[in-house]
Amino acid sequence: MVPSEWENAPSDSGHGPLQPWSAGRAAGIARPGRDVAARAPADRSPAIADQARTPTTFRAQELSFSSGAKLRDECWSELNGAIKARIEARTGPIHAWWATVQGDDQRVKGVAFGPGGLCLAEPAIRTDHSPTYRLSSYLLRGGSLRRKAIEHRPPPGPARSRPTAGTTPGPENRYLPPPDSRAAPPIKISASARRVFGYLPAYAQRLLQEPFLDGQEILRTEWHYEGFDNNGWPSELANYTFVLAGPAQVTVAAGSMIVPAGHTVATAHWSLACYRGDVAQRIGQ
Repeated sequence: MVPSEWENAPSDSGHGPLQPWSAGRAAGIARPGRDVAARAPADRSPAIADQARTPTTFRAQELSFSSGAKLRDECWSELNGAIKARIEARTGPIHAWWATVQGDDQRVKGVAFGPGGLCLAEPAIRTDHSPTYRLSSYLLRGGSLRRKAIEHRPPPGPARSRPTAGTTPGPENRYLPPPDSRAAPPIKISASARRVFGYLPAYAQRLLQEPFLDGQEILRTEWHYEGFDNNGWPSELANYTFVLAGPAQVTVAAGSMIVPAGHTVATAHWSLACYRGDVAQRIGQ
């Protein structure tokens, strides 16, 4: 059953490379990330029958910023045209995307998501040492894609100190455990992924986690953000995308965040779209 908060996603329009999201000024940082599952299905969390599982709400932590990195628009322009065409042939009209340089040879990796599914184009080397691309895809069942728009505008919270740069929050600050006995264990994503995921509003975190609370394995975790650094804490994230991909579902959050005057990241304002679709076929990793 599709949760009532989801809406049918448009299949003929999206924010793609020709019409990228923009914060209105050039962001000063790009930071991609990825996790690929390497564990056996036996390591999945057990399912609890006939009970709604309550997800963990992760807290934001300091982010890594690298000034001078190429931003996604520039990287996308460097991606081979034939590769971009293959990506869009699999995704359809693009709703969320990014591109970034990868590896010592600074070749471009591209990631895109649309009504057709999730597609990742990653640099690879043939056996004869010539460069090529490996395309991995999670193709969605037709008509399964759902979308939820989120405009998150909380008021300023009470004044409180935040961790200083270079400190590591204790375990009690990494996430907020659910309050009841039906709570699901935290989804199995890396510390780096949790650090980025925790910036999302709690509602968006729940929407992305729900398919993975009863044992579905997370095969790939991918993320990207661009924004402005304020001593390790972003004052703005202009292009934020987070992806969880499993054998049965893909969930995506894409949008932007700003910390208004008088606020902290805990009460940041977000404009987001969350997506969920059912996987019909996997190609590659």
